[in-house]
Amino acid sequence: MSEGTALSTRGLIAGYERDLPIVRGIDFDAKPGELVVVLGPNGAGKSTFVKAIAGTVPVFAGRVALGNDNVTQLPAHDKIRRGLAFVPQTENIFATLTILENLELAADILPRHLRRQRIASVEAMFPDLARRPALRAGQLSGGQRQMLAVARALIVDPKVLILDEPSAGLSPRIVGEVFSSLARINQSGVTIILVEQNVKAALAVAHRGVVLVEGQLRHEGPAATLAHDPIIAELYLGVAPALPA
Repeated sequence: MSEGTALSTRGLIAGYERDLPIVRGIDFDAKPGELVVVLGPNGAGKSTFVKAIAGTVPVFAGRVALGNDNVTQLPAHDKIRRGLAFVPQTENIFATLTILENLELAADILPRHLRRQRIASVEAMFPDLARRPALRAGQLSGGQRQMLAVARALIVDPKVLILDEPSAGLSPRIVGEVFSSLARINQSGVTIILVEQNVKAALAVAHRGVVLVEGQLRHEGPAATLAHDPIIAELYLGVAPALPA
C-alpha cells in the first residue's frame, strides 16, 4: 500500500447477499487531504460501496485499508477508533436528545480525558450548534441536522470522513452551506469521500471524482474535467448534452 494513501480498496465485493453482490470488484484510492466524490446513476452501488468501507454492509471479498492498515473485516465501531468516520444518509442523529447529548454520546468512544476537549473543538467549528446546546435535535432544520451529524462524526478527529448523500432533501441555499462546511473540514486536513447526487455542487468542492456503474468503477478524473465532460455526463450521470447554438 502506498504511503500516500489515506484509504483504499482492492477487488472489493460487497452487498447484502453473497450470491448477488452489489459492489463488484472495485479498486479505489483516496490520498491524504483529498476530497473525492463518488458519482453514478441510481442503483450504481454508490451507497453500498461506502457502507461496505464503513463496516455496515458485508464484504465478501477484497480489501479495505486505512493507510497501511487492513480494516476489511473490522466492525464499524473499531473502524471509528482507527480514524474512519461515516455519516449515513438517514438515522444519523438522535432526534429526542439535545445537541450536547448527541455530541456527548458520540464522544463516549474516546478516552474520558479527551471527551470535553473534542466536544469543545467541534463546537468551535459549528457555532450555530454551540449556541443552543440544550435544544433537542428533532427541532433542528434539515441543514442543521446534517451539520450535527457531521459534528458527531468529527468528534473522534478522524483521518477519513465518509458521507452518504449529505444534500438529500435540502434546499439549494442549505446545500451550499453544507458543502462550504465540508470544504472547510477538508482544508483542515481531513480526507473526505462523498457520495452525492447533486453532481454540480459536489464537483465544485471536490478534487477528484469517480463514477460507478453497475457496481464497478467505470471512470475517474479531476473534478473540473468531469464537470465539463459532456460524454461522461450523458453516459454515466444522466445529464443530457447541451444542444449546439
